[in-house]
Amino acid sequence: MPDATDRRQFVKLCGATAVLAAANASKLSAPVWAIENAPRARLVGKNGEPIKAADLKVHENHVFHYPYASTPCLLIRLDEATPLNIEVEGRGGATYSWPGGVGRDGAVVSYSAICAHAFTYDSRETSFMNYAKARSRLTGHGRVITCCAHGSVYDPAGGARVLAGPAKFPLAAVALEHDQASDGLTAVGMVGSELFKEFFKTYKKDLRKEFGRRGYRKLISDKAVVMTMKDFTEDIISC
Repeated sequence: MPDATDRRQFVKLCGATAVLAAANASKLSAPVWAIENAPRARLVGKNGEPIKAADLKVHENHVFHYPYASTPCLLIRLDEATPLNIEVEGRGGATYSWPGGVGRDGAVVSYSAICAHAFTYDSRETSFMNYAKARSRLTGHGRVITCCAHGSVYDPAGGARVLAGPAKFPLAAVALEHDQASDGLTAVGMVGSELFKEFFKTYKKDLRKEFGRRGYRKLISDKAVVMTMKDFTEDIISC
């Protein structure tokens, strides 16, 4: 029989009906995978050593590429645990279950850093998608991810639901696996609305220039390097 840690991971990744029923909760939609057969990638630092969830500074923006070499994701440790298995409405009204935060405090979350509105993304040159604890001058919201290109605002503690701006559906979420013994993190999939084909088409020229003619479509394998936003990008746009 699985221990409590294994059961919690099972609930978070699969939305098991039996566990939800035991908790007297409503039956939720299953996760909707934004990419089929996504790779497993351990999150490591620039030195190649595994990232520990507890070592992530609270409220600090971290960036890594997943599931493709050119698709950036935000990694954030919030200041409190997030709810588990929140039902989220995605593209076209389809609902799915967002697993929730991981780590010993249940506060580590990760989302695609590609805006669901116009595919603005975080690059090594300029980053428009950022999390901030402070209340935004542009939107009036705090503790949110904001795309400063057009003002879309997402709730990282609620499956990246849209709080304001032109975006119509949430950011895709990275499903994270947490190892209780080592405190390590592994990306195991993307949950939510698939935007990669449109993203590749929109920025094909720029992505080819940075990652190579075919390199930008290459799936990450084994490891994904995590950096702080200030180490990742030359120009962080705040709003």
